[in-house]
Amino acid sequence: MKFTPKIVLVVLIISLFGSVLEIWGGSWDITSHAIGSPESFFTPPHAVLYSGVGISLIAAIASMFILGKDKEIRQKSFSLGLKLIIVGSMFQIIAGPSDYLWHELFGTDGLLSPTHLTLITGILIQSVGIVIGLGRLVSHNFKATTPALVIGFSSLWFVVIGFIFQFTLPISKGDTLNLNPDPYVAGVILVITMPFFCTLVFWGAVKSMKKFGWVSGSVAGLIILNITANIIPNEALWEFLPWFIIPMIVTLVADGIINNKIKIGKFREEIAGGLVGAIFLVYSMPLVGMAYIQFYIFSGISGYTLLPEFSETLAIILGIMSIPSGIMGVIAVKVARKKISVPLEPTA
Repeated sequence: MKFTPKIVLVVLIISLFGSVLEIWGGSWDITSHAIGSPESFFTPPHAVLYSGVGISLIAAIASMFILGKDKEIRQKSFSLGLKLIIVGSMFQIIAGPSDYLWHELFGTDGLLSPTHLTLITGILIQSVGIVIGLGRLVSHNFKATTPALVIGFSSLWFVVIGFIFQFTLPISKGDTLNLNPDPYVAGVILVITMPFFCTLVFWGAVKSMKKFGWVSGSVAGLIILNITANIIPNEALWEFLPWFIIPMIVTLVADGIINNKIKIGKFREEIAGGLVGAIFLVYSMPLVGMAYIQFYIFSGISGYTLLPEFSETLAIILGIMSIPSGIMGVIAVKVARKKISVPLEPTA
């Protein structure tokens, strides 16, 4: 049985839809817990999240069928995307019922738990597979490929931020386990990993879509996901909204530099990467504030309730962190150029 690349594109887009629901629902779940919504497995954020898991499972089954039936497809570079979707879905299948059992046995959990980590690892693997598959289909000139890539990189960027939050936010204390990180360790992890991987996603998006404006569209999608999941549900955090002008402006500038629309001569990729890395705080706010404001938290006070105060000191913290995080952005570009490639399938 033969399948065309267009069928593969359809499966990737279905998986993308599931991925967006998963990471958006998961982030909304964090906010829901933080603002004191009733603790239960059966909540609207969980419904969105696990609807995404179900859609992703459909895409994974379709991927298995295609790879199992078409030897020629298995030899194409974009087949790696289908394989990663299958692997990611397997993680999520394990995480779903396990999370229900965890809640039943141990009650309320925190952000970091074995089941949450399994789930977000599966979503991350799936998201990487989606952008790899779509990126390697660009040369087939399907009209839907690049717009899907824009959304794919938005989702990947959001899930990367969420994955790092697992190990850095002080909201991992449950009824039975306290997995909150040491605040100093969390601060170091953030300033190293967040700008590095944000810049890596930016660089991958630029190289995959190869045209000014597309990666800026991905950042706009990231901002929409973040605002709707983490800010709109809590009116006290609406004062963060004007700050999102900064990542849009910086991304447009970096996009223009790396695509040679803004002429600066040498080192344009390093400069663009440094700009993206330097403002990692505003890509990942407001929740990132909990990792830094916890140094000033009195015992028994939730860092989430103090996030409005973080907006008042954000400019100072951003200025302090911009130099080391900008350096990490430059390092990310250098690593990416040496270690990462996105091979394209010939259409002939």
